[in-house]
Amino acid sequence: MKILIVDDEAPAREMSRSLLQKYFPETYVCADATSVEQAYQAVLLHNPDLVLLDVDMPDGTAFDFLRKLTSVNFSIIFITAYEKYALQAIKFSALDYLLKPFSEGEFVDAIRKAQRKENATESGLKFNALLHNFQTNRQPSKIVLRTADSIHVIQLDNIIRLQADGAYTTFYISGRKPVVVSKNLKEYDTLLENNGFIRTHQSHLVNTKYIECYHKIDGGSLGLTDKTQVPVATRFKDRVIQNLEKI
Repeated sequence: MKILIVDDEAPAREMSRSLLQKYFPETYVCADATSVEQAYQAVLLHNPDLVLLDVDMPDGTAFDFLRKLTSVNFSIIFITAYEKYALQAIKFSALDYLLKPFSEGEFVDAIRKAQRKENATESGLKFNALLHNFQTNRQPSKIVLRTADSIHVIQLDNIIRLQADGAYTTFYISGRKPVVVSKNLKEYDTLLENNGFIRTHQSHLVNTKYIECYHKIDGGSLGLTDKTQVPVATRFKDRVIQNLEKI
């Protein structure tokens, strides 16, 4: 596996090299780059299998680098200090990242995951969603969902609600069939909490755009525009009512 390391900080580049030599001696670092332009030229010259890509560089960002490419035929692990909007865009696009400072274990896990390379179609969908999310007023508008046999790019506005079923989450989407993913609801609660979604119950997360009414009887429930009824648990009741008053 040929690896390109893109980071403007020399200690960070050396640490990545050292960890690769320690845990993945079969890999080969084909080049280092410290800027968007250097990274672009290195990709053209070396055709790497994997790019360790720092988000912030002196002449731009990782997103500027991706926009320069006509296609992406390599894996990417984004490396970033906590930068809210960049990290949010990466998460919504289901891409891999390391948050500085990261541990040796986190680095090893990320490289091992990258070695299980996705097909070009899946990668292309994810990167297109990433660029879209980073451009739309710094607020993601699409989410990438991966199921057992496919990958879906969904507009957040089209998601009516999410429902938990053990370790799985079902997305109910306007105008199309539900999508089931093997991630728990808590993960999506954290991801979607600032994007118009509210938790109503241990098993339910709702897009406020689709709420029609709140029923006080039987402990409380929400009536949605798709004619479904979603329960409101006692511990979420006050928060739900507060959110409804803002709509």
